[in-house]
Amino acid sequence: WGHLTVRVRGRRCRCGAQGCLEAYAGAEALLERWREAGGVPPAGADEETALTAMLAAAYPAEPGTEPGGTDPGAAPRTEPDATALAVLAETAEYLGAGFADLINLFQPERILVGGWAGLQLGTRFLETVSGYAKQYALTYPASRTGIGLGTLGPEAVTVGAALLPLVDFFAQGGRRPESKPTTPAPAWQSALQDRVST
Repeated sequence: WGHLTVRVRGRRCRCGAQGCLEAYAGAEALLERWREAGGVPPAGADEETALTAMLAAAYPAEPGTEPGGTDPGAAPRTEPDATALAVLAETAEYLGAGFADLINLFQPERILVGGWAGLQLGTRFLETVSGYAKQYALTYPASRTGIGLGTLGPEAVTVGAALLPLVDFFAQGGRRPESKPTTPAPAWQSALQDRVST
């Protein structure tokens, strides 16, 4: 799904194609776009830390909202980073358009956003993403699809993959599939096969 084209002749994706959703909304691409627009991610930080810094720049906390920040002499609220806000707003629209494609193709009842980046970003602008999804999707299926945050945590993909063998096991009633006894081929069939092959 991350490799659906959302922009013709767009950014080069790590898969080699151009204009993929991942080239605009993936964590790596999001940080790269912020950097290109003039943002300053922390030097040497991993993606998760850099994305946290981007969100902090876009949505600076009010004084007194940080842990232990009830000091009345705290510094005044800093202004949001307009560059980070613009990149995040554009990303919300790309994600909404990507969700609209899923809605139009599969008409799901629910779309859950997960993974470490999805959970970190989703708390801030899932409502905006949902608005764009409804705007770009067909009206009827969009009205029947809910978009929310997953509850399996940042390792949801791993948990889902680990459940696949269990799902198969329980689908078979908790038993291994019985192997059907094989009957040997009749002698005339083997003899005929030998003649044909020589």
